[in-house]
Amino acid sequence: MLPILTDYKTNVDRIHNVSTISHDLSLMERVSTIRTQIIETGDRGLIELTKQFDHVPDGFSLTVDPSAIQSAYDKVSKEFIEALLKAKENIMTFHQYQFPKNTVHFPTSSIEYGMRYTPIQRAGMYVPGGQAAYPSTMLMDIVPAVIAGVNEIIVVTPPQSDGSVPAQTLVAADVCGIQNIFKVGGAHAIFALAYGTQTVPKVDKIVGPGNKYVTLAKQMVYGEVDIDKPAGPSEALVYVDNINYSPFAAAELLAQLEHDEDTSGVIVSASREILESVQRDLSSQFSSCKRQSILKKSLDNALLLLAENESHAIEIIDYVASEHLVLLSDDYQALFDRISHCSSVFLGPYTPVALGDYYAGPNHVLPTSGKARFSSPLGVMDFMKFCSFLKYDKDSLAGAMPHLKALTEMEGLDAHFQSVQLRLDHNSPV
Repeated sequence: MLPILTDYKTNVDRIHNVSTISHDLSLMERVSTIRTQIIETGDRGLIELTKQFDHVPDGFSLTVDPSAIQSAYDKVSKEFIEALLKAKENIMTFHQYQFPKNTVHFPTSSIEYGMRYTPIQRAGMYVPGGQAAYPSTMLMDIVPAVIAGVNEIIVVTPPQSDGSVPAQTLVAADVCGIQNIFKVGGAHAIFALAYGTQTVPKVDKIVGPGNKYVTLAKQMVYGEVDIDKPAGPSEALVYVDNINYSPFAAAELLAQLEHDEDTSGVIVSASREILESVQRDLSSQFSSCKRQSILKKSLDNALLLLAENESHAIEIIDYVASEHLVLLSDDYQALFDRISHCSSVFLGPYTPVALGDYYAGPNHVLPTSGKARFSSPLGVMDFMKFCSFLKYDKDSLAGAMPHLKALTEMEGLDAHFQSVQLRLDHNSPV
């Protein structure tokens, strides 16, 4: 049974450290070796590492044949396809509101400035896989990029041991219009996208969640390419202030903890009675869960935190800055208005995280381990960049000249001022 704790900082820091990889020197050494292998040997290294980690057979091909995509439809149910299409529709609708507008302003009749947004040209999508299928992540990775107008989308996903990709994943890629799919995962997939190989194109940005090898590899290539965020294991914080909702709180915690052994979860309440009820609900619900071997280990990363009052609970919520925040309260809006650090928020008793993970529209590629303090969910702007533009006429430049002279002289950059003076001395009528 999980204990009820009051020292939140020490315990939250402990579970955040579960997903911290920067201090793991042996992991960094292993991933650095993989990077060198991919840079030096390209496709050969990819195939060798895929055989090593995914146990694929001899004759394995890195590319997904188009015929495999079409035959995948025969291996999934009509109900799955209908659900997938509806989820895609919801995700597209939500993300369309994120599309930015170009701006132009005229502070005077002779000065013009603004911003122009353009998509990145080629994006790499990491979709976890191997012995499981994550078609929902395929949608979450790709839909914002499509809306942004990315010219070329490359998908990498780990193969199953027979060398194939799960049919559900292929169908999800196809409904998004994606054909460029490569059967490779782990750190070596990230390095292939960052540096390019004979088969896998080099991209401009890499997005998508993965394990600690994937996360560290993304951090190592940042600057060579852009990345979305170094996302770690899944996590959730549940705030509950009504004892009738304690079964919901227990269910949300178990739903997160079943992901993998490093997943973490926190339940916060200002009522000991409610937390004791959650303890009982956790015990009763655990027996019906199928992934008990994982849950027994990930429960070590779970906390029941007793707050002094509602204000203290909000302080805890902001300190955790969780990937998923569930507000099991009838007064959820007033609570939400007071919270500063959150990534994806689920308001009220009938909004489970599963809605956001699979179906409703908001993205499930999210910052973890407290990074909601400074980071945001994956969205359309992750696939766009902007340039600023500026236009002065000669009279406006002359008006700015005295200020430019003072500023450039102060910094000792005389050539900067010369570029101004030459224009003003020029006889062109423009």
